[in-house]
Amino acid sequence: MRRFGIILFCQLALAGATATAGTFPLTDGTKIIGSAISMNDQGVVFQQSDGTDLPRTPWDKLSGDALKELLAEAKKDSDRERLEPLVESIPQEVAKRKEIVVKPIETPKRPDHPGGLFALFGSPVGLMILLVLYAANLFAAFEVAIYRRQPVARVCGLAAIPFFGVLSPIIYGAMTSRQAAAEGAGVAGPVEESAAAPEVAARQGTPAAAREPAAETAAPAPAAAKLPEPIVFKRGEYLFNRRFFETKFAGFFRVVPSEAEKDLVLVITAARGQFTGRRISRITPNELYLQVVREEASAEEMIPMSEITEVQIRHKESL
Repeated sequence: MRRFGIILFCQLALAGATATAGTFPLTDGTKIIGSAISMNDQGVVFQQSDGTDLPRTPWDKLSGDALKELLAEAKKDSDRERLEPLVESIPQEVAKRKEIVVKPIETPKRPDHPGGLFALFGSPVGLMILLVLYAANLFAAFEVAIYRRQPVARVCGLAAIPFFGVLSPIIYGAMTSRQAAAEGAGVAGPVEESAAAPEVAARQGTPAAAREPAAETAAPAPAAAKLPEPIVFKRGEYLFNRRFFETKFAGFFRVVPSEAEKDLVLVITAARGQFTGRRISRITPNELYLQVVREEASAEEMIPMSEITEVQIRHKESL
């Protein structure tokens, strides 16, 4: 009877041990079925259901689920203190990201009214651009009128016509200067007139004998000494500044004029009048001082650069 009781007790103990055995997954994919009987810093020892002790398993071989199960089954405080830091270090499961839904792009509605050149009038920026272009065309016409010596009012008036005004500076810029055409007409007129005089006389029936004495009486007198033509510098063709006068009129800065400038004078036309002098006494970036002669006495006249419209080099006998 006693032997039967001992056998029954052993079977119950074995059944209880089997009932408390757990499954502990490892990091390499394998599993250990048994119960933990010993834990230390190096790992844990598992005992299988048949009573066989397995080699000590290191902590880094146990998965997170195995560590949690060991913590749940641990009965000793020392084992709990050893397992709690390991369980807390297990990374938590990252929440699944919300699926990103890509919505179709809605393009903005295009304006109903058509674009083009006339669309410039519908915005402040376009009106500003047109105003700047209009002012630039008027300024170009003004500069062309000065350069070509054309009437400023006519050239700028034609340039003020909307749209078609851009042709005004182009047309007048392609034309020859007005003064050059006048000089050419003045030179050609007398020559043509003198050449046509014999032909006119022949048509009127004047005898040849009557024409010869007239030709003799009209014999030209001895020509006087020809004076050099004046050299003219006009605003628009030249920029009147300090460098211009120092380079073009270097000889007029000397106290004693050289042989080339001793019979020449400077004639400066400005807003305040016309000044004639033989020497530029001094010059600054904004004005020059011309030594002029007034009533047999010399004086120094200050002329601003901005007021000068024309400078001439003339012979003193041509005044």
